[in-house]
Amino acid sequence: MDELFIGSALCEVTEWGDILLPRRFHQTLRLRSADHSVFIGLHEESPCLIAFDRLHAMQRQFEVAEKLAASPGGFHDYHRLRRTYGFVDEAPIAPDGMMTLPRIMRERGAIGSFALLVATGARFEIWDMAYVLDHGPSDLVTLATLLQASQIVQEVNDVAVVSRTRASGPTFHPTQSRVCVQRLPAVQPRHDPVGGRAEHQ
Repeated sequence: MDELFIGSALCEVTEWGDILLPRRFHQTLRLRSADHSVFIGLHEESPCLIAFDRLHAMQRQFEVAEKLAASPGGFHDYHRLRRTYGFVDEAPIAPDGMMTLPRIMRERGAIGSFALLVATGARFEIWDMAYVLDHGPSDLVTLATLLQASQIVQEVNDVAVVSRTRASGPTFHPTQSRVCVQRLPAVQPRHDPVGGRAEHQ
C-alpha cells in the first residue's frame, strides 16, 4: 500500500469521543481501508493511542511471526502481542471524516478535550494535548505549540471577518433603491359626475 499518513493536526474531541479527522488523514484512510474503518490500539512504547487499518495489522502479524521464528527457543513476548492485538477496538469513519474513539481506548489513552494527531507513515498516533504540553518529548511539545498558535491565529482571523461583515451591514446593489414603497389598494372610479351635485343645488 503506497498511501501513507503524512502531517499532523490538533483536533477537538467532544464529550462523546468524536474527532473530525483532517482532510489528508481522511483521504488516506479511505484509500487504505475499503470498509472505511480504523483500528485504535495502544502504542508499543509511548503513552498514546495508534490508529491503523486492517492491512497494517496483517503486516504486523508477519513481522511478529518472523521475530518469533528468529528468537532462541521460540520466545513469545505475550505482553507485546496483547498490546498489538488484544487492546484494540474498531472505529467506523463517517463520510465527512468523523471518527468516534471507543470509550475504553479513550480512557486507556487518557485522551481529553484536544488530541494531537501525528502521522507515522502506515498509521498515526493520537496523543492527549495536555499530556504532550506537560510531559511530552521536546519535538512533540514544539509541534503542539506551533499547531496551537496557528489555530489561535486562525480563530482570531475568523472572528475578525465575522465582525467586519456584521459592522458593514446589509449590502445593496448599486441600482437598488433604498426607499421603502408601500402598495396601496386600488381606488374605485366614481359613477357620478364631479359637477352633478352643484347642478342640483
